[in-house]
Amino acid sequence: MATILPRRLVTAGPARQALFAVLTVALWQALSTWVVSPAVLPSPVAVVARAAELVWSGALPRDLATSLGRILVGYAAGAALGIPAGLLLGQFPWVERLVGPGLTFVRSIPPIAFVPFSIIVFGIGEASKYAVIFYLVFIVLALSAAAGVRETPRIRVRAALALGAGRGTVLFKVILPSAFPFVITGLRVALSLAFMAVVSAELIGARSGLGHLIIRSQTMFETETMLVGVLSLGLLGAVLDRGADGLVRRALGRFANQTA
Repeated sequence: MATILPRRLVTAGPARQALFAVLTVALWQALSTWVVSPAVLPSPVAVVARAAELVWSGALPRDLATSLGRILVGYAAGAALGIPAGLLLGQFPWVERLVGPGLTFVRSIPPIAFVPFSIIVFGIGEASKYAVIFYLVFIVLALSAAAGVRETPRIRVRAALALGAGRGTVLFKVILPSAFPFVITGLRVALSLAFMAVVSAELIGARSGLGHLIIRSQTMFETETMLVGVLSLGLLGAVLDRGADGLVRRALGRFANQTA
């Protein structure tokens, strides 16, 4: 029989999180000093110093803004079309059976594999980057919304129809509230995948952005700059994720609680 640990033993408060961060940096410093060559694994001090240089020159803020802009545009477009498409799929089972396997198949293709095709179709401009992010976000949200519609209790739909509600009323008053927790989950998953997509797009066909910064520094063997790009991606993703979590909890708390 599994033993359930007391909550105070499994939760990590701010103090423990700060301690873990300090230990991680200390381990990083030790590895860079005594185990691995600083040329391969620069010390935290060297990385922070390089980050300060990039911020002072304006290069890092420009790359951050470029990647963030691409993520937001592709994400917004994918969400705007993916959610309605998923609701449509969920309401017509025969359409989902026809299209669903194809969407699942395409979703399994890594974003970086789609980049060369996107460049051929849309060129080396911004459209190809948006397309890579869009396709991944669209598929995730379409499948999530379709799952939410599919999981809507049929008894609610039949009850609403029996009481004289029209199809539009059933959609907005019954199906959408039931599907919303799935949509929220899809939005958060799609946000994290959008970072994978933008890095994939910028590694190959870009002259700016954090992905370009990483691949350029790797080519020049500037490991400090490469780590600055990687850590900046993590920081940007964490900020957006926490912001999305706060938005869900404050504005959509009733639906978020249903996903637990």
